[in-house]
Amino acid sequence: MNKKMVIFLVLLLVLVGIVIIGKQRKQAVQQDKIEVNAANELRRVEAEAQAAKQKALEETKRIEAEAQKAKQEALEKARIAEAEAQKAKEMALEAVKQRAAEIQAKINELIAQTTALLENAEYQGAINVAQEILKLDPNSAEAKSIIEKATAKLKEIAADQVNALTGGVPAVPVAPEAVNVPAVLGQ
Repeated sequence: MNKKMVIFLVLLLVLVGIVIIGKQRKQAVQQDKIEVNAANELRRVEAEAQAAKQKALEETKRIEAEAQKAKQEALEKARIAEAEAQKAKEMALEAVKQRAAEIQAKINELIAQTTALLENAEYQGAINVAQEILKLDPNSAEAKSIIEKATAKLKEIAADQVNALTGGVPAVPVAPEAVNVPAVLGQ
């Protein structure tokens, strides 16, 4: 082989090496561009993720603040409702007490009437008024006592009338219905 041929082959090899190195450099540059683009994309994605995280945190804080506000409003409404319920309860209790006082005043007035009627010997009227008392207070011992006293007086009067009519001759016992004395005690 001659020298020229060797030089030619060396030059050819150098030229092939230059072409290969050029291609490798081109690939390396493309690889660098891809890596730079990938790094930029990664930074962009990371920034978006950070922004989304920040937005989620802000939204969570906003929701928590709204929930706290709603809780406070609900507690305030419950406190107001409880106060109103207590006030209504007190008003109802006061109304009941007032009604009880009115009924007791009416009973006292009726008792005074029965006392006056008994003093005037109006026994049937006393019985009628005592029955009104029992309508207001079915357990009124005073009304029951008035009825018993008035009934006893009416029986006594009836017995005296029978004695007067018969001239002291013992009479056949007369039932209260016969002398128009109502049996009001139910005993």
